[in-house]
Amino acid sequence: MCGRYFLDDTEEANERLLNLLRGLLESGDPLASQVHTGEIFPTQLAPVIVADGGRVTVRAMRWGFPRGGGRGVVINSRSEKADHTPMFQRAVRERRCLVPVSGFYEWRRTPSGGKTKDKYAFWSQGGVEKGLMYLAGVYGEFLGGFRAGGFDGFAILTREADAQMRPYHDRMPVILDDEPAKKLWLLAPPQVPYADLRRHFDPPRLYVRPAKR
Repeated sequence: MCGRYFLDDTEEANERLLNLLRGLLESGDPLASQVHTGEIFPTQLAPVIVADGGRVTVRAMRWGFPRGGGRGVVINSRSEKADHTPMFQRAVRERRCLVPVSGFYEWRRTPSGGKTKDKYAFWSQGGVEKGLMYLAGVYGEFLGGFRAGGFDGFAILTREADAQMRPYHDRMPVILDDEPAKKLWLLAPPQVPYADLRRHFDPPRLYVRPAKR
């Protein structure tokens, strides 16, 4: 968790996302035209919001931190220990980001049991109707980063599920629902204690509906 999310880029649903995508294309990012919308899978390119030199901007990044030896990617980091996990501890201090989403998916075993699972879509009360919600993330620069011919990769922070999410999964993404929390996550200097940032990790009320597999 979170292993899949979605970006609804229809004009009726998401004017904010369309503005983000336009800004990405106008930024000159060479990967801008390759970002995905709709259902987003690990390793795909997606728009991510970062603070670059104190200026908030949007960049195209791959979903996942590469594992050593080329053994796939790590797409999530447990927020409770991200500041002590070697793969993420520098990123938590210096490379925090926001991952814009229309919502995210989770799966739950069907009442009949077996291996079949039902798929559900989740979004916040301020989500699809107002355009987007934002997940707390971190990013890294690999093979020198995209400016040096490599790539930037992001991971999404997760937390223990609250009561509304627990019937579906024991984890959920960290959702930053208000402007002060989003600005603090992006702009706080490295010396701000991570514990102070985590105090803003209160999940909003979520809507849920069955989704197509």
